Amino acid sequence: MVQGKWNITIKTPMGDKSGVLELHSDGTSLTGSLSHAEHHVAISGGKVAGNKLSWSAQIDKPMRMNFKFTATVEDDRISGSAKYLLGKATFAGTRA
Repeated sequence: MVQGKWNITIKTPMGDKSGVLELHSDGTSLTGSLSHAEHHVAISGGKVAGNKLSWSAQIDKPMRMNFKFTATVEDDRISGSAKYLLGKATFAGTRA
């Protein structure tokens, strides 16, 4: 089950960033939000295929950037990556 709140850590070039990923699934559709100290953004274009997930998110600070996430859920763990203009960041977390 992908739905729920996840405590995640994203490994970025500026160090590890902790945040909360909140996911809601409806069939193959995925919605929710991603937040940490400086940002709270809605996810868009979310899809669920078994235990594989994909979605997009956009931040405006410190600069406008689009992220394309892919993830895998296994039991109470989630892991994946976020591709963006400057490269790729990995993340992992556990169900809150």
